Amino acid sequence: MIPETETQRIKAQLLIWWIIWSGILAGLCVIYIFLARSKPLPAPSSADLLVNLIGFVPLFVSVVIRWLVLPRYTDSGRALVMFIVGMALAEGCGLLGIFLGGPYRDALFVLGVLGVTQYAPFYAKKLFDPKGAGFIPNN
Repeated sequence: MIPETETQRIKAQLLIWWIIWSGILAGLCVIYIFLARSKPLPAPSSADLLVNLIGFVPLFVSVVIRWLVLPRYTDSGRALVMFIVGMALAEGCGLLGIFLGGPYRDALFVLGVLGVTQYAPFYAKKLFDPKGAGFIPNN
């Protein structure tokens, strides 16, 4: 059985994960609402296509971190670092879309929001669960 102080510490650490996640998601949405919604979308041109779609690069790296790298960590401290790095890259997709996206601004913003949403720390609870040692029957 886990002592009460240990349970409170685990809940506090999980709360930190949720606060970071919601802060980054809300910040991205606020930036979009105040900076991007007022400007009309420009017409697409093939000359600026590479600059307009540069936001896909950090989004792809973020997806790799979330689904291939982050599940392999068992230490909550190192997992938190990868959690923040991956979310920052996903947010980067949305920010690059807002400022450099041109005609693809809204699409890159939505992809950035979805990239941050995939980091919702439901999986973080398993990092804090005590791991049994040795033979544990019926598990």
